[in-house]
Amino acid sequence: MSFRNTGRDGPDVILVDRMCLTTDYLARQLASRGVRVHLFTPSRRWPPPVLQPAYPYKSLLRGPLGNQPSEELAALVERVNPACIIPVTEAALYWLWNQPAQIQERCLPNVSPEHRPLLLDRALLLEKAAGWGVATPDAIPLNSHDDCLTAIATGLPLIVKSGQSVASEGVALCGTADEVIRAFDKFSCRAISVTAQRYYFGPTYLAGALFVHGEAAHFYAGEKTGVWPPLIGYSYQIQSAAEPYLSILKQDAETVCKNLEWTGLASFDFVLDKDHKFRFVDFNPRLWGAAGALSSAKVDLYGGIDRLIRGSDVGPPTRSIPDITHRVFPKYTLESSEMSMWRRLMGLRHAPLDAPFLAASELAYKTALKAEQRWKRRAQESIPG
Repeated sequence: MSFRNTGRDGPDVILVDRMCLTTDYLARQLASRGVRVHLFTPSRRWPPPVLQPAYPYKSLLRGPLGNQPSEELAALVERVNPACIIPVTEAALYWLWNQPAQIQERCLPNVSPEHRPLLLDRALLLEKAAGWGVATPDAIPLNSHDDCLTAIATGLPLIVKSGQSVASEGVALCGTADEVIRAFDKFSCRAISVTAQRYYFGPTYLAGALFVHGEAAHFYAGEKTGVWPPLIGYSYQIQSAAEPYLSILKQDAETVCKNLEWTGLASFDFVLDKDHKFRFVDFNPRLWGAAGALSSAKVDLYGGIDRLIRGSDVGPPTRSIPDITHRVFPKYTLESSEMSMWRRLMGLRHAPLDAPFLAASELAYKTALKAEQRWKRRAQESIPG
């Protein structure tokens, strides 16, 4: 990718879309280093108008992530001349591929056309990764109910997985034959691949970094010690990994990113099988939701992004220090789980204390959203018939 002249007063950067507090905290970290951060988002509800002045965005522009080139984004790029454009969700990354070349070339990451099909269908990426020497789950492509029966014959449970999935929305843990077939029917409507993966009874790990030409410049790896829903859901607690796992995960992540010629943020999901072999399960081409663990684990990822944007070296490499537990805020406190309220409140200790307004705003917003969802469910249940 190419970076624009940042000038004396610091660079401008456009973030596209929003992914909870992770996006706002990234913006705050960059703004605290002198970067002027602009947000382009399709959200009509965030940030709430009354709170916008307190957020770290120099400007905010709302517009849809449609199928056509965006005149709104083009006008914003023309106005601020950003050093780079960072998509913070997968939907934003794919949408930017439909924009003019002069916008695409400013993207971080700037994914080459030859590698884009691998991101649009994770089954293709896992197949390629296996050829690059990275262990992946045993899997069977599903194109029909007969394929489902073949997969079922290998043994249950199975993970039925859509080729595109955000969080756990395209993943189903199936313990019966009927569940496998229902999951296939549901996911096959998306016109992308569906696979049945062997389920490995072992801990799951996250590995994420700022990559530069495939090298993990600032790297974090941790075991997902709290997951909801159990086994296949999102992580709400993570503990940084120790050696030798840290180096093994870094090597596998770099193998994939070097072959993708990746410069930018990305994270990986791995499972550790009974033979203590890591198997690469999924790739997320963005900053991950548990990125709050970076500070306590001493990973200088935000400083590295700032230096990269300014066109300089990303600084000395950093690696997460081991055995640091992080509770993902505010998921640990608010999202569904089997924990007591006392344990949930412990998650407040892991809020970003260097950004108290962002933490309080996110907590209030998510609490209000939860209350609204409960009210709608009760209203729906009260309708006769």
